Amino acid sequence: MADATERGARQRAGRRRTSQHESRRPVIGVSEPITALPGVGPKKAEQLEKLGIRNQGDLLFLWPRRHEDRTVITPLSEVQSGGDFTTAGRIGRADYDPRRQVLRVSVTDGLFVVYATFFHARWLTHQLQPGVMVVLSGHVEYWGNRLIMNHPHHEVLAPGEAPQRGLIPIYPLTADIKQRWLQQLMKQVIPILAPQVADLLPQELLNQERLISRGQALLHLHWPPSQEALEAARKRLVFDEFLRVSLAVMRMQQWDHGVAGIRQNPQGLLSQKFLTRLPYTLTPGQETAWRSIRQELAADRPMLRLLQGDVGSGKTILAILTILAAVDAGHQAAFMAPTELLAEQQWRVIKDLTASLPIEVGLLTGQDASQAARVRNGIADGSLEVVVGTQALLSPSVNFHHLGLVVIDEQHRFGVRQRAHLAQKGYFPDLLVMTATPIPRTLALTLYGDLNVSQIEGLPPGRQPITTVHLPYRERRTAYESVHQAVRRGEQAYVVCPLVNENEDQDVAAATVLAEGMRRVPGWRVGLLHGQLPGKEKTQIMEAFRAHEIDVLVATTIIEVGVDVANATVMVIEEADRFGLAQLHQLRGRIGRGTKAATCYLLADPKTEEGELRMAAMVRWSDGLKLAEQDLKIRGPGEILGLRQHGLSAFQLADPVRDLVLMEHVRQVAHDILESDPRLDHEGHQILKRWVDDGVASALPNQMLH
Repeated sequence: MADATERGARQRAGRRRTSQHESRRPVIGVSEPITALPGVGPKKAEQLEKLGIRNQGDLLFLWPRRHEDRTVITPLSEVQSGGDFTTAGRIGRADYDPRRQVLRVSVTDGLFVVYATFFHARWLTHQLQPGVMVVLSGHVEYWGNRLIMNHPHHEVLAPGEAPQRGLIPIYPLTADIKQRWLQQLMKQVIPILAPQVADLLPQELLNQERLISRGQALLHLHWPPSQEALEAARKRLVFDEFLRVSLAVMRMQQWDHGVAGIRQNPQGLLSQKFLTRLPYTLTPGQETAWRSIRQELAADRPMLRLLQGDVGSGKTILAILTILAAVDAGHQAAFMAPTELLAEQQWRVIKDLTASLPIEVGLLTGQDASQAARVRNGIADGSLEVVVGTQALLSPSVNFHHLGLVVIDEQHRFGVRQRAHLAQKGYFPDLLVMTATPIPRTLALTLYGDLNVSQIEGLPPGRQPITTVHLPYRERRTAYESVHQAVRRGEQAYVVCPLVNENEDQDVAAATVLAEGMRRVPGWRVGLLHGQLPGKEKTQIMEAFRAHEIDVLVATTIIEVGVDVANATVMVIEEADRFGLAQLHQLRGRIGRGTKAATCYLLADPKTEEGELRMAAMVRWSDGLKLAEQDLKIRGPGEILGLRQHGLSAFQLADPVRDLVLMEHVRQVAHDILESDPRLDHEGHQILKRWVDDGVASALPNQMLH
């Protein structure tokens, strides 16, 4: 009896242990919380959220940045000059040159040695130390009698850990997430999550386009069994991205298909007088762009045109000519800018340049209520032919008498919904959107449908090139000595910071602290400008800087666009690696606006490879198109083009340059789908419709979709 009792107790205890063990088993599902996975507690979940991971399904869409081919790991004894190799060994020596920021290491198996050189490598010195086992992938060349890899891809192995083999995904990281840990997590969950994803496309279309299923594509994008499988996976997912955006944009444009537009008068008296009184002639690039705009303004269909031009190329002059064409035809024009500072500056420029013409130009921002009411009344009764403003123009209380033209400045700062709302205040007005962030033409077509693109080539005569210098923080004295010299010459400078006030959680320069310190420098008149200041105070500070009552303006990125002070010749950007390339290029464009030489200093000790690439690109290129191409690769076009924050996440995987032919093909596929099923109501299109309309519904007013 005792034996039976003891046996029963053991069985019950075993069941309890089994039950407890089962309760600890991970629950893996696309909608499950990330903390349900083993090894992911609250702290790791917080770190993963910085990568956009909020639930397990998000892991599927954390695309690898690249794959390292470790199908073959070549022994050090077989590595040869002139080829690309992946090899492994132990670091023998590690020598860091702090002046040049170059790290040189020797990797050995005890007999044979390969040397690796890493540039801008201060952040690697703690990882690559003697005794550490590493895997290196890169091109090998002889340098003297040594086999050298210059800046190879690398992975540090834990003691006793064997190198991974196959096509290994390399994921984007934060400072707190390690590559190997994330790879192991993905290897565990992706094979279970991928089959749970429903396909977006009907089987008929998959067969027609020879595409694999979406679930298989997601699995093989992360862990491909072969290079061919990886290409097939990528093709399928890129196809989906192009199709979603193409269908979304085409559905947004269905509302104005075939509508008659407003004829403007680009050859009118106002335009002619403006050109004759302009203190300079249009550049050849401006002439070419104006010719194409002029032809479309005179047509009887709505103009939808993108005007591209590098920083300082003279887009505002063409915007004024376009505005005058509308006013000459008896219509009103609205000019929308992303910030109060830029709106006020553009209002002042337009007002000054058209002062001798019989037109009224109003400003609508966050000014006092009585002034705003007067402007709104002038808009409603038509006495204000031109109004410049911020998003205040989108207010329901703003009603135009006869809106014929909408101009959007720095269009990447607005979402498609905002542009559409302003256009809805007239009867299909002409639309001119302007950007200093170049967009490849096919990408523009995909994002804006039948958009026409004008490009202003070149800069106004007399402009001097801007010298860009990247300095580590130990050499920041050089940058501020340059500021000091500029002030002594009677010139002015900007100092740009990523934060307004000190933040104990972030080790970044704060504008207020820097400004306080600089005010103690004898002979420096220092101003402070940031977005938290009242609008009137911001205007006063900028006016003082323009009037040279301020020598050094310490500011946040509020000066990113539109600020134009010809006497400013030096810019210092603190923590420059925290900004994207497009933003850095815009900031740099605030100097060199006159005929004096200008220098931009990037102060940064980058902690990531991407940060190093951005600094190198800024130093190497001053051309906006080159930098835009790099920014597309690093950040993706969704951030640049103002789509991601409005539901259209644009492209995470697709490369508009590499995938140009596929992009054009998918646009035709989208056109064919909507030809046969305009509302995507067919049974096979239901999942696709929900996916597309998730973006469209958040981008446009409901009445534009029906």
